[in-house]
Amino acid sequence: MNQLARLSPDTRARFTTAEFLRMVESGAFEDMKVELIDGELERMNPPMGGHAAAQANVVFHLAQAVGVALVLGETGLVIDDSTVVACDAALLRQPIAENRFLTPDDVLLVVEIAQTTQSRDMGLKRMLYAQANIPSYWVIDGIRRVVHVYADPVKGDYSSVHTVRFGAPLAVPGTDAAITLD
Repeated sequence: MNQLARLSPDTRARFTTAEFLRMVESGAFEDMKVELIDGELERMNPPMGGHAAAQANVVFHLAQAVGVALVLGETGLVIDDSTVVACDAALLRQPIAENRFLTPDDVLLVVEIAQTTQSRDMGLKRMLYAQANIPSYWVIDGIRRVVHVYADPVKGDYSSVHTVRFGAPLAVPGTDAAITLD
């Protein structure tokens, strides 16, 4: 079978988080959604209408429960020196005054809407968030009408995993509040 020959050493372009953020600020990715994963650019598909509705729903409910200043929708998150991802929503530990990408220390909860990206959200993204010690991670699966709740990161994965059906109370991390998604 024919295989693509790789030159040694690896000659693929790899970027640091700082280089990636400079490219973002310069407008290099203005018409596309791009993430930096382990130094490599990955182009993401634009979200569809169902995704936007689910995102608005979770942001609305979280903001009602904890206040608008602690909830962001569609925001960038710097995981480490070679990885920057976009998350669909984030619950902050405290309000952030400046306009910047988030860091893992800023967030209590990251939320992803899994319309067409379930394997990525429950695989790669789960591992990235756990390795960054983000305390809680929700994957909202609108097709199955459930929220996969991951908590308590230990050695690069979450040690607590459970599923909450739409219509059932969903505990908001770091608070006594609960929300109900439908």
